[in-house]
Amino acid sequence: MSVKTVDELKDKMRLLVGKWHKGTRQGNDGDAGNTLEDLLGVPENNFKLPDFGEVELKTKKFEGKTSLLTLFHKEPQPAASVPKLLKCLGWKHEDAGGKYAADEMSFRSTTYGHRFSDRGLKIVPDAQSGKLLFVFDSAQVNRSCIDRTAQFETYGDWFDDVELRTPLHYKNVFPIWYDLKDVEKAFTDKLSHTLLAFYKSKNEAGIKHYQYNEAFLMKDVITSAIVPLIVEGSMAIDFDARTRHNHGTKFRVKRSETRRLFTDYVAME
Repeated sequence: MSVKTVDELKDKMRLLVGKWHKGTRQGNDGDAGNTLEDLLGVPENNFKLPDFGEVELKTKKFEGKTSLLTLFHKEPQPAASVPKLLKCLGWKHEDAGGKYAADEMSFRSTTYGHRFSDRGLKIVPDAQSGKLLFVFDSAQVNRSCIDRTAQFETYGDWFDDVELRTPLHYKNVFPIWYDLKDVEKAFTDKLSHTLLAFYKSKNEAGIKHYQYNEAFLMKDVITSAIVPLIVEGSMAIDFDARTRHNHGTKFRVKRSETRRLFTDYVAME
């Protein structure tokens, strides 16, 4: 039986969440989403709820119920900025010379707009240019803070190393930015009228299974809320890359503030 109202969707999701389900489209790249569509009894790609409108079902891998909810991935401008960040601001990967090549570097930063990180990084909305600037200010590096990666003793030692790097120095890499209009479009295109479900997967005897852990029904992005959420520290841009693999730059929002981004927001719980 297909779902016909938001309440029916919530009831059906409650029955599915936390249980393992055999993939219904084995070998299909979209098997996680297709399987949930089949379990809910809704058409592929889009379905309608009379009390909500047209809905697109999207699935993402579950990252755990942290305080920040990952909404989507989007890389900054100019192109290829992240590989350059690895070279000018990165540090030796903890598994370099073991799991990875000896020259493997890492760059990770959960970056906010209300304060500088201990490494001197911040998101700064610039109304004049219409950009979200990813800023590095060497004067804001917390030099006495212990380096949590243990690749240097302190962030001061890390920055001293950064300052000497050639040929790619950080002063030649910045500015790095997002055009705010592009960000607003990404929010609207990726999240408006969406059922976003998070899942885990496992393989048993060559058969994929999925466990859906949580889901959110979202309608009509309020783009005017994006900058205030960044400025107050309720939204972050999360960089996570190593030399030979970029895990993707994520836009993440505090779970408690997510509903401010939408005219209608329903947690499927």
